[in-house]
Amino acid sequence: MSQTVSAPAGPRLPQQPAAELRRPAMAPQVWIIRQLTSMRVALMLLFILGLLTLAGTLLSQVPDAIKGNQAAYAEWLSLMRPKYGGWTGILNTLGLFSVFSSIWFKLTLLLLSTSVITCSLRRFSGLWRTATRPRMIMTEAFFERAPHTARIASEKDPGAALAALRAAFRKNRFRVAIERDGEDIQVCADRFRWAPFGRIAAHLSFVLILVGAAATATGGFRDESFVVPIGNRVDVGHGTHLAVEAKSFADSYYPSGPPRSYESQLVLYKGGTPVKTQDARVNHPVRYDGVTFYQSFFGPAVALRAKTSDGRVVFNQGVPLQYVSQDEKDRIGRFLLPQQGLKVFVVTPASGEVDPRIPAGETQVEVYRTDSEKPVGAQVLSQGRAATIGGVDFTFLREREFTGLIVAHDPGATIVWIGSALLVLGLFTVFFFPHRRIRAVIRPGAGGSEIGVAAIERRNVTFADQFESLVEEIRRAVSGGAQPVKGGTVDA
Repeated sequence: MSQTVSAPAGPRLPQQPAAELRRPAMAPQVWIIRQLTSMRVALMLLFILGLLTLAGTLLSQVPDAIKGNQAAYAEWLSLMRPKYGGWTGILNTLGLFSVFSSIWFKLTLLLLSTSVITCSLRRFSGLWRTATRPRMIMTEAFFERAPHTARIASEKDPGAALAALRAAFRKNRFRVAIERDGEDIQVCADRFRWAPFGRIAAHLSFVLILVGAAATATGGFRDESFVVPIGNRVDVGHGTHLAVEAKSFADSYYPSGPPRSYESQLVLYKGGTPVKTQDARVNHPVRYDGVTFYQSFFGPAVALRAKTSDGRVVFNQGVPLQYVSQDEKDRIGRFLLPQQGLKVFVVTPASGEVDPRIPAGETQVEVYRTDSEKPVGAQVLSQGRAATIGGVDFTFLREREFTGLIVAHDPGATIVWIGSALLVLGLFTVFFFPHRRIRAVIRPGAGGSEIGVAAIERRNVTFADQFESLVEEIRRAVSGGAQPVKGGTVDA
């Protein structure tokens, strides 16, 4: 009668829940570093940066001159509503009317810069190790399967073959490192070993350019329509504590009519104290304390005085006529009287044009409430004549000129220039001084020694010819009756 015998029960492993068999959770800092060094994340950030740049190019951007002025900014938004309709408030809330100083743009720049720096630091250690402590011992499989290989038989003994091989490499300006592996002699020859660091320089240059752009977007400004009537002083604003006074203006023309030059005598004030006097000419700007004043344009102005009913002067300076009517027949200027809640438009006929409403030598003053488009009143004034409109007496004093300047403060310019130079240097190094590394092994052979030469280089189509030329030179150098060979052309 057969009997079934059960196997003896061994020690049973405790049963573990499935959750305990899963891979342990990744540490948060490791996950963050992996994301920052991910090519997919970098491309995504570049894509977001491109979208924001496109938005800043296609959408109207608020002028730097009115960013800190709430009343002027509100008026600018009202001018944008016919163009963007119901989207105006949404675009304004998202900061898309000032893209390059918005939190979205700055955050994207910060993340992208951090990603590039993290990748560069991780890559730096590997490049440094490769340049200073290259792997010396290569297997026989490497010399058989490398993309570029050669076998050379020499009648010289291994020591003499090594001396000839080293001379051939050095003649072609290769650095030579030697290490013995039993009876084999391993040789590592390389040239331009520091060239791969050009890639890191190019990556870091990108960060510098981004940092420079962010510095300009955050702390810089560029006002391309800064106008100063001759004889008046105008505050620059933007926290500079600077003011500009235009003492005089002169222009000259070629006989055929085009302007030859125009220049303004400017006096710069800081805190009410004059700090610099200089003529601003085209291509010869005035610079002070990081702010640059470029001569850009000029035009007519009207000197106007405004007094309240109690005789208090609330405005007494030139009004630049920097705008043109839609039919291009009139030139228009404007200014505000905030305490009176009024905005004033000054209109005169454009040069060479006739406006039947405004006789030559006279000007029209139109007054509006700041919160209304309905005019309070309008009056044509001759020189020296006063008229009361909206409770304010306006007097047309005289015709003047204004000078138009571009006022710019670019704190990131130097950083961008350094980054651009570093980018050119890095790319030049990478493309014109490529790293070359060739391996060789010398072992005893029948009647002398055997030499194996190999290299890995797949991205340079010209390297095959260079490798063959160098192998031929090595073959001549290690042959028994070899004569000295002139310098080769590899990497010349």
